[in-house]
Amino acid sequence: MTAPSSNPQSLQQAFSLGNGQDAALNWLRKNQTHCAIFLTNGIKLEGMISAFDQYSILLSDPRGQQQLIYKAKISTISPASRRPPRTGVIINKPRRPRYDNHHDHHGHREDHHHGNDPHGDDQ
Repeated sequence: MTAPSSNPQSLQQAFSLGNGQDAALNWLRKNQTHCAIFLTNGIKLEGMISAFDQYSILLSDPRGQQQLIYKAKISTISPASRRPPRTGVIINKPRRPRYDNHHDHHGHREDHHHGNDPHGDDQ
């Protein structure tokens, strides 16, 4: 009789058979899996996990550029597309909200008369 395989074949197996988060991160690291990491502010980072500890993850791109990411700021980690990006670590910033044409960036109604009284009663 053979012992069960200690080499998980998927992220789910690594998480389930190991000790959860650490086993899953270690599986992603060992398999050099290209990952997408979404931060709590909506920014998406992509690269490979080169190392991690209790508080942080070291993310590397194919050219060796690295970013240290604090786990407290991460909302989601998932395997990304099979092909890593050609350039550096990809950062997708969240979009800025659009503003109504009739309001300034503080939400106040804009005065299109530029200091002139609309009725011609300037004093």
